[in-house]
Amino acid sequence: MVRAPYRLMECDMTPDGKQNTPPEGVWNEARGVRDSRIVQVGHATINVVSTPSGVAQIPDPHSWPLVSGWTPLASGVHRAKELPGGDIVPPYVERDVDADLREKISNLGDGGGWVLLLGHSATGKTRAAFEAIRAVLPQHRVATPLVSADLAPILDAVTRSGFRCVLWLDDLDESLLGPGGLNENLLTEFRRQHVVVVATMRIQRLKTFAPSGHVGISPSLTQAVRLGARVLEMAEAIEVPRLWSGDELRRAGEHSDERIVDAVAHHGIYGVAEYLAAGPAIWAEWRRAIDVEGQPRGAALVAAAVDLERCGLPGPYHERLITGLHEHYLEAYGGHVLRPEPLPDAWEWAAKRRYGVTSPLLPVSPTHWKVFDYLVDSVERITPSPAVPDVVWDQAVEHATGDQLMNIAVKAAETGTEFSRQIAEAIWRPMVADSLDGALATYNLGVLCMETSRADEGRELFVQAAAAGEPMAAYNLGALHEEDGDKASARKWILQAVQMNYPPAFFSLGFDLEEQGKIEEAEIWYRRGAELGEHRSATNLGKILSSAGRVDEAMPWFILAHEAGDRYAAFNIGLFHHEAGRYERAEHWYRVALERGVAEAAMSLGTLRVRVGDRAGAEEWFTQAADAGVQAAFGSAGTLSAVSGDLGKAEAWFRAGAEHGDLTSIRGMGFLLNDAGRFEDAALWLERGAALDDHVSIDALGQVLHSLGRVDEAIPYLEKAAEMGVASAMFNLGVIYANRRDLAESARWYRMAADSGDAEAAINLADVMFHDGRVASAVWWARRSRVLRAEAG
Repeated sequence: MVRAPYRLMECDMTPDGKQNTPPEGVWNEARGVRDSRIVQVGHATINVVSTPSGVAQIPDPHSWPLVSGWTPLASGVHRAKELPGGDIVPPYVERDVDADLREKISNLGDGGGWVLLLGHSATGKTRAAFEAIRAVLPQHRVATPLVSADLAPILDAVTRSGFRCVLWLDDLDESLLGPGGLNENLLTEFRRQHVVVVATMRIQRLKTFAPSGHVGISPSLTQAVRLGARVLEMAEAIEVPRLWSGDELRRAGEHSDERIVDAVAHHGIYGVAEYLAAGPAIWAEWRRAIDVEGQPRGAALVAAAVDLERCGLPGPYHERLITGLHEHYLEAYGGHVLRPEPLPDAWEWAAKRRYGVTSPLLPVSPTHWKVFDYLVDSVERITPSPAVPDVVWDQAVEHATGDQLMNIAVKAAETGTEFSRQIAEAIWRPMVADSLDGALATYNLGVLCMETSRADEGRELFVQAAAAGEPMAAYNLGALHEEDGDKASARKWILQAVQMNYPPAFFSLGFDLEEQGKIEEAEIWYRRGAELGEHRSATNLGKILSSAGRVDEAMPWFILAHEAGDRYAAFNIGLFHHEAGRYERAEHWYRVALERGVAEAAMSLGTLRVRVGDRAGAEEWFTQAADAGVQAAFGSAGTLSAVSGDLGKAEAWFRAGAEHGDLTSIRGMGFLLNDAGRFEDAALWLERGAALDDHVSIDALGQVLHSLGRVDEAIPYLEKAAEMGVASAMFNLGVIYANRRDLAESARWYRMAADSGDAEAAINLADVMFHDGRVASAVWWARRSRVLRAEAG
């Protein structure tokens, strides 16, 4: 098992909102507010496939099957209910991801590259990939490594043969973590040989390769996690959803296969692929078995195996371990009141294949068993997930190897019960003095102490871990000192993390310098972080370069950030094309950003549709953005409706936006009511905008108060707007003082407006000068007015 860090003080990252609509600026990745906790980056259990000793033997590539002759079962597709005649694979139902998936694979057919499908167990990701490969690359050969050590010999065989080849990696995590596993260099070599690499992975396994999973922890698996994360950053990833869309269900309904017909009719809250793989049926049968009329002992055996995997101990499990633990579950179900079946019958029930597909427990050897992973996924989808019993934690520790203990401790700490935290601490305490794992165990203990109200001890442990070379500990200390307001100590620790080449530390330094206005220094640190693959550094480096007009330099960094999984990078690439007038390309990248969770991209798509005159499309995107909580979308939708003449809809949008605190909406309500002649109501709304220091609202409020005859109330607002540089406020003040026969004050305000380029203010100033007897000055300002009009066109 991987030696994984428990938690990482990764400053909460949120967009700073400086520019969130095109074409005015670039998205900046910035730090949000830190809370008092250490922020956790969780880890999934890693199942490592042991590799036979010796050199892997790879068959002659001539014996590898052509894609056109490759079978679904050979690819790893789940069986379905068997029909008479032995048909165990139903017809394929087109999925919504197919077009994108097939285009990506087809584009890789000549030059090589790789695509990754993500999804939960039994969502149909393997079948979708199989069908895509078969559809677009029928004449390629398929190489399927049995263990990770097969990869290098496969590459050698492809190089020697020159065949066009697909490398098929179902359950990619096993190929990343095993000895000789897939890494960045190996993937590059496969691409150089024009090999198309297609892989699948369960979403739960993806957590294993989160940023904290590839920090220097010690043995070979640590390196595998780090390298695996870099491989995943290079992926063209596509997620296959659990639940089927309306279009997918419609297409499924067009099939006559009785299994598909049944799945469409009864899938309920499950995906059709889950139903076909018997996942929901086996899940339901397991849950029903906990009854007097059921199979309570068999259900208890399955529950024990499920929780062993959930607590971080990988299968397969010896039947003695499962048998010993199942009594605890049986007792919790009700014990002998349920009249449990004999143990042999229970094992028979747990191992019996359902619908010709699979069974709750799967035999690996005569004495060892794995659990149907769909059941594990389903338990973990329950909110909140049921707690793993204390006795299972004890047994997991007792049966774990040294390499597995760290991961069990991480799982126990993440679970967060009093007993599981005790388990974690009991594992980590003896490791502190370990030459291999001491720094990481010390760091993890520090995190645990911070989360159990032992902050002083936690800080001491971080200092000890940092001294032993754990960069996350130094980084955490920097964050903690910054919370304390001790900037000097914070910088010292962040610099120590930098010296240990910890990528987030480079970002932290760059961001601090950028906030201080030291842009050139910030660029240096962002660049160093970006070169280490820190996507936030790449995003902000691109932002700095783009803001300086160095767009050609910025784009490679935005692309790097995008390929590294930075969700804001796609937004910035879209903005780049938007500003250049390449609207189709901008729309593509905004959609990518939206798929990655950047709701503001919907706002930008609306703005883009306004640019091309598609008001209906713009309203749809603004509505989607508003539904996602983007405040500015309310004001934009309201303005769009007002321009279209639908004042009722405009008012509804503005009122909703005002409730969300959107300044444009607050201002919009004031303008709307003013245009309707409801000046008193307009003034109330504009006062809300003025309280937010909005110069437009302040100026408009002054005008409305003046219209109401409340001139003395209007003057302070107009003066404040004028101080903010609003020329119309300067002009209006000139009018007010002229009407009061205060020629000196009137001239002062008219001059300020004229100096701002207001031709009408200049001619009014000439009139004031003439009445004041200053004829020469009046003539000069009259001429100036003509010049300003000419310059304005």
